[in-house]
Amino acid sequence: MNDVVIMAELDWAGLYSQSQVFAKGFAVKGHRVFYINRTLQRWPRLRHLITRLMPSPSLGVTDTTFIPANITVINLWIGPPVLWLRFLNNWLIKSQMKKYHISKPFFITYVPTYNSIDLANFLQVKQTTYVCYHNFDADVVVRDLLSSEMQIIKSADLLFADSRFLIKRLLDISGGKNVYPSPPGVHFDIFKNAFRGDETISLKRICFYGGAGPHLDIELYNSLCDSFEVIFIAVVNPSIRSILDNRIIIIDPVPNNQLSDLLKSMDILTILYKRSDYIDAVLPAKFFECIATGKPLLVSGLIEAGYYSNYVYETNNNPGYTLKLIQSLPVRHDQERIEKQFQLGKESDFDIRFKFVYDKIMQSMDPDNTTPSGSKTKTKNNYL
Repeated sequence: MNDVVIMAELDWAGLYSQSQVFAKGFAVKGHRVFYINRTLQRWPRLRHLITRLMPSPSLGVTDTTFIPANITVINLWIGPPVLWLRFLNNWLIKSQMKKYHISKPFFITYVPTYNSIDLANFLQVKQTTYVCYHNFDADVVVRDLLSSEMQIIKSADLLFADSRFLIKRLLDISGGKNVYPSPPGVHFDIFKNAFRGDETISLKRICFYGGAGPHLDIELYNSLCDSFEVIFIAVVNPSIRSILDNRIIIIDPVPNNQLSDLLKSMDILTILYKRSDYIDAVLPAKFFECIATGKPLLVSGLIEAGYYSNYVYETNNNPGYTLKLIQSLPVRHDQERIEKQFQLGKESDFDIRFKFVYDKIMQSMDPDNTTPSGSKTKTKNNYL
C-alpha cells in the first residue's frame, strides 16, 4: 500500500473539510496517511501566530480528539511561501519530514505553494494530485503563490476542482489537461435526519450556518427579521457586527455530527451571499448538506448554484422578492421537490465523492485501467 500525504487546506482540529474525509477514506483502505495541517498562504498576523503556537479547541469542529489508525497529523513549521524564503523553507521541510520515513507516496495538495512543490520533491512522490478549492486570482495570498500554482497545475498527474468555475480556470491554465470534479459532499444519513415534514407549514425560522462575514448579504438578512426569526449558527466576523440586526439570534457552531439535530428545528435554510469575483468560483461546503435536509434552501450571489436551479430558490438579493418567494413555498416546495433534494443528497454523499477521487488516482497509476485482480474499472463523473 502506498503512503498518502495530504497537504490540507484546514487543520485536522479545525472546521470539517473534504481533506479530513479523504484522509479517513485512504486510512480505511489501509494506506498510511500523513495529514499536514494548513500552512501559510499569506503573511501571518499576530493572532495567526498565537493560534498556531497555543492552539485551542475550535468552535464547530467535528470530534477530532480521536485520530483514526493509519493517520498521522503533522504541524509543518515553515514560513510564508515567498521565493526569497524558499531555500530556508526547503531546509525546514527536509529537517522536519525526514523522521517520518515516508516511502514514495501519493501526494494530494490543496495548497499550491512552493512549499508544496519542495515537499513533493523531497518525498520523491509517486503521483501528485492537486485539488483546487479557491479562485486564488481573487484571494488574499502572497503573489508568489500564483506562480507556484501555475507550476503545480502544469506538472500534476491529476487535477480536481470543486466548482465549474474552477474547472474552467484550471483547464485554461493547464492548456487543456483533464480536470475532474471534486465538489463538496455530505454525510447524507446524518443530514437527512434534520427533515421534519412540516417546514412549509411553519415557515417561522430562517437559518444560516457557517462563517458569517462581509461576504453575506447582510441587508437581506436584516430585512428578513421583520417577518421571521433569523438564526445564525456561526462565529460572526467582527467586521459585520455593527451592521448586523440585533434581532438575529447567534448560536455557537456545533460539531458537524451534531449539526443535523440543531437544524431540525429550522424551517428554511439559506446561503445568501453577495456577488464578487471570489464568490463567483464558490460552491459552499455546506451546499449539499443543506440540500440533503429536504428543507427549502434560499440562495443568492452564487453563480454555481444556478446549475442546481431545480433544488434551490434564487432570491436575486431582493428583499421584496424574497418575501414573496417564501410565501409561495407551501405550494412550490412539494413532495416531488423534496424527493429530488433527497436524491441529490444521496448522490453527493462523501463515500461517493471519495470513491470517485480514489478510483481516479488508482487508475492514473494503471494506464490499462485495471484493478490488481485484472478486472476493468469504470468511474462515472458524478458531478450533477
